[in-house]
Amino acid sequence: MKIDISESFINKSRVDLIKKICGKKAGEDIEKAFSNAFENVSESFDEKTYKLIDFITKLDNINNYTDENLPNYTMKNKNVHVIKDEKGLNEAVLDLSTSKILGFDTEQKPIFQKGVPPSPIAIIQMSNATDCYLFQVHLIRNIKPLLNILTNRNIVKVGIGLNGDNSALYQEFRIRPKCCIDFGSLFKSKMAYPNDIGAKKSVLLFLNKNLQKSKRISRSNWENVNLTDIQVKYASEDASCVYDVFCNMLITYPFLTQILPSWFEERFDNNEYKELIKI
Repeated sequence: MKIDISESFINKSRVDLIKKICGKKAGEDIEKAFSNAFENVSESFDEKTYKLIDFITKLDNINNYTDENLPNYTMKNKNVHVIKDEKGLNEAVLDLSTSKILGFDTEQKPIFQKGVPPSPIAIIQMSNATDCYLFQVHLIRNIKPLLNILTNRNIVKVGIGLNGDNSALYQEFRIRPKCCIDFGSLFKSKMAYPNDIGAKKSVLLFLNKNLQKSKRISRSNWENVNLTDIQVKYASEDASCVYDVFCNMLITYPFLTQILPSWFEERFDNNEYKELIKI
């Protein structure tokens, strides 16, 4: 099994500097020497080591990959529910409260003027293995049961770019979600990747699919009483895809639990998610 690790383990900027100062051949010789050295020891690597190196290489080269010709991401057989009233919310919370992991996101009506405070949260999205719920919280008087899901320490909430969501939730409802994992910043903080990873790149990296993202839809009016079909698709896929990506990581690279919070690693080691992710 051969892995191209040149982009992951060789500092290309420094090699380019060597080529500039010492000549192209010197830089190429260094790259070749490093590759040969790696190849000489690679036979002793076990499967976990290979998979980790393969993952690091994919991660570091994610901006060089394209998803244009890949199949589009879909939620497959997941049911999508748009919730507009307390009755629907309470029924949905009964289902969600039995989940161990949820994909999570929020939407707000965009503001295009400088100096104007952000809009209140219009939608809270949550997805598990079988269902995705879009709660139009701006239409529902009492959403406390839903907020209780966010503060429930027994349910893991996984999202991408959660700083803004969590800040809005605190400012509006004075809650701080518990047991959250920000998948987008995970590899930046734990694996020295230089940037956060958005939903589109996450789906490409872990699912090898094309997540269709539209800035026009993301900036649409999320306070519409009746969401358009395209808005429903966009919002539900945002929550669903991060759930799918996270579970795929646990299945394909279970050793990456070591970069997750210690409380999650403990639960994982105790087989709390074995049935859920079908390991």
